[in-house]
Amino acid sequence: MAAPKVSAQQQRKIEIMLAKWVGKLTWEALVAKVELDLGFKTTRQTLCTYTGINTSYKSRKAQLRGATPSLYTKITASEVRMVEQIEHLKAEVEVLKRNNAEQLRMIERMLSNASAIPNLDLYALVKKRPEEIHNG
Repeated sequence: MAAPKVSAQQQRKIEIMLAKWVGKLTWEALVAKVELDLGFKTTRQTLCTYTGINTSYKSRKAQLRGATPSLYTKITASEVRMVEQIEHLKAEVEVLKRNNAEQLRMIERMLSNASAIPNLDLYALVKKRPEEIHNG
């Protein structure tokens, strides 16, 4: 039975999950955490097919090698939630920055390829659409 396709939003959540990962990272642990946190079953093979997830996994795995456990201090539950929220937001920003950079490269590639097409006015490709002009 084939594993279900992972949506773009789920991919981003998995990449954020990987960016915040603490402790030993294995594909089995990631698959289990995805099932627990996101509520859908998947496989290592399915996750490996997504470039962003695979790259995030390898990067985080490399970061965690040789990492020492952090020191534990007395903190309140609200401070723990705030730290978790900050880490989540930092990880989300990192993923979104990478996605924005990839999209910018794609747009630049598309414009570069379009410039090679004879008799194509590049200004016509980037001019405002009528629905954008009416809406402000």
